[in-house]
Amino acid sequence: MTVWQVYLFILPIGLGIMTLAASLLCLFAYLMSDDNATRLPAFNWFKRLIIVAFLLLSMGLFMTFRYFWG
Repeated sequence: MTVWQVYLFILPIGLGIMTLAASLLCLFAYLMSDDNATRLPAFNWFKRLIIVAFLLLSMGLFMTFRYFWG
């Protein structure tokens, strides 16, 4: 397996961590806002991003562990 394929296996882990950080920013916006016009979209984005983050992290960890220890 070539080096660029290993990079592609590790890429979803980095994207998942960045998405997780973005979802935590949305959670912080939800918790700190007093206006319902801000709270509802922030919570909706938090739910979306947390699902995407865990999908990316699990996919990246599965591919990486399968390559290195399988």
